[in-house]
Amino acid sequence: RTLLVKITDDEKKRLAEEKESKRKEAEDIIRQADEYKDSGNAFMKDKNFEEALYEYNLAIEISADGPNSHIYYSNRAAAYCYLGQYSEAADDCLSSLDLNDSYDKARTLLVKIRDDEKKVLAEDKEAKRREAEDIIRQADEYKDS
Repeated sequence: RTLLVKITDDEKKRLAEEKESKRKEAEDIIRQADEYKDSGNAFMKDKNFEEALYEYNLAIEISADGPNSHIYYSNRAAAYCYLGQYSEAADDCLSSLDLNDSYDKARTLLVKIRDDEKKVLAEDKEAKRREAEDIIRQADEYKDS
């Protein structure tokens, strides 16, 4: 059996108003998140990366999965890079790509992060090798004296 429910004109109007109200609320959230992003971008331009990070955090906090959220994550990843926080940056690039797998900016930044991490590891390995050589040289000098 089929149960039919008759919706009154007043009920239709109320539902339409409720739908419109939710649409406007969603637009306001997106607009506010974009303002936070724009503010973060201005801080990035001024090389104020901590403040940029804060603004991108606000954008993500209110719109973690909105239509522009992949941009917020990618921008925050860039701020993390400038602060030397590569693990967090890589996580944000992946979050950005989860939301929009064709967002090349996040993909490019992720590749750069991986390359930078490899470079830092190689430099660290070289520094440790030199330190070990210095210790061996000092031990040899001490032994010879």
